[in-house]
Amino acid sequence: MTSIPSLSTNASPVLLITGGAGFIGSNFVRVVLETTNATVVNLDLLTYAGNPKSLQDLEASDRYRFVQGNIGDGTLVQSLLREHQPSAVINFAAESHVDRSIDCPDDFIQTNVVGTARLLQQCQAYWESLSQDDQRAFRFLHVSTDEVYGSLGAEGYFTEDSRYEPNSPYSASKAASDHLARAYHETFGLPTVISNCSNNYGPYQFPEKLIPLVTLNAIEGKEIPVYGDGLNIRDWLFVTDHCHALLRVLAGGRPGEVYNIGGDAEQKNIDVVKTICKVVDELCPALPHGPSEQLIRFVKDRPGHDRRYAIDASKIKSELGWSPTVTFEQGIRETVRWYLENGDWLKSTVNDATRSRRGLGGASTDGATRPQTRAADRYTDGPIDGVVTRPIKRFSDSRGWLMELFREDDMDPDNRPVMAYFSQTEPGVTRGPHEHVDQADYFAFIGPGDFKLYLWDSRPDSPTYGNCSTIVYGESNPAGVIVPVGVVHAYKNVSDHSGWVFNGPNRLYAGRNRAEPVDEIRHEDQTNSPYKID
Repeated sequence: MTSIPSLSTNASPVLLITGGAGFIGSNFVRVVLETTNATVVNLDLLTYAGNPKSLQDLEASDRYRFVQGNIGDGTLVQSLLREHQPSAVINFAAESHVDRSIDCPDDFIQTNVVGTARLLQQCQAYWESLSQDDQRAFRFLHVSTDEVYGSLGAEGYFTEDSRYEPNSPYSASKAASDHLARAYHETFGLPTVISNCSNNYGPYQFPEKLIPLVTLNAIEGKEIPVYGDGLNIRDWLFVTDHCHALLRVLAGGRPGEVYNIGGDAEQKNIDVVKTICKVVDELCPALPHGPSEQLIRFVKDRPGHDRRYAIDASKIKSELGWSPTVTFEQGIRETVRWYLENGDWLKSTVNDATRSRRGLGGASTDGATRPQTRAADRYTDGPIDGVVTRPIKRFSDSRGWLMELFREDDMDPDNRPVMAYFSQTEPGVTRGPHEHVDQADYFAFIGPGDFKLYLWDSRPDSPTYGNCSTIVYGESNPAGVIVPVGVVHAYKNVSDHSGWVFNGPNRLYAGRNRAEPVDEIRHEDQTNSPYKID
């Protein structure tokens, strides 16, 4: 059992883990609970890549507590530090996908730079309040990436002394957070330790990343996209090996030091893809599409794609006695098997929109970059930018009545419907909440029935980000409502009888000939969802 120091105020160690519902963080929580006597407080905002179901089986443990929140919320972090008196803070919280950082760098700056700075501020104040013995025991472990070092040539390895040369908004934001962690040690004495790891893979990884994306596409018979010529090289590290390395750093790492953590498993991207295809074919011999390698398609390379990463992990091996134990072949087989056996977790995580990547189907059909969304820390009542509401008049005569749902000359061209459908919803039933990456909706509520429409602005770049609104439309208040891209929405039948809603989206459902991914991100089953229906 790994020994982790505890503070004098606690009988056993308490760890505050940020970002513990993400891929590496959730695996680390499990390793801590399995191999130490520590109690874990898990602070996670539950953005798109954070899945509470990754740790659902731990909820009954008296050594585990989950708190939904932002590392940038100083008041919340301060209260958690005071209440639980942790002997260490392990910071996994980060926006981590390079492709998304190219499309929306602001999110990465806010979380990875500003969020880390605010977390460090609170940890410094907490650390200064401790006794001298407890100050010596305390650690702030900042978990980072080898991408901060830039790109290698055909030879050589990244060491802890390598220059920082980040080439993407993601790696630049992580480099900045590394510098902040170092600065808080040098300036204030806060005992920070930084780890820089190579590419992780394994269970619970969000399916936008290479290995789970290839695995799922191979299983489902979908095209497997490979950037450029497929010859980019990465050093692959099985996630539980990484977690055990982090425990070694936490228990024995020296304050102010950096430890590189690598898997000793350099692989070309195309070789990784072919290995996965072979394992999928072996484990699923009855797949109807034949050899999975025939699904491989080379696509346009992404901007700033680093050619090679490779880690020299000799420092952690010699100082802390850690080495990777899982070979790449073993890890890939275990990973593929895990995805095959965990359909419920996948169902709660995967939809076609969230599996889109830059250059791999993530761009809109017109080539425009669509806004990325992120749930706000809290929502307040207020107007939402881009939402357009128009009353719908009823024209009656002796023959009956007529309602004009929309006119081409009275609607922004970007929002004009390209198809239409009616839906019937039973009393008390809610449709949503959900959102679209590339689709705006035009709803016409004309009856029968009244519906409460819920809207949440989750677009960080919107002037009304964090606003929400509810209003009743329908039989008693006929209206047409345009809901723009990125606004989370739901409607509930508040009548005592069945109700109808007309929808005219500006994109074809499932694309032309129903041959494209469905553009819908569902939040209905999300635990602790910020989108509340009353």
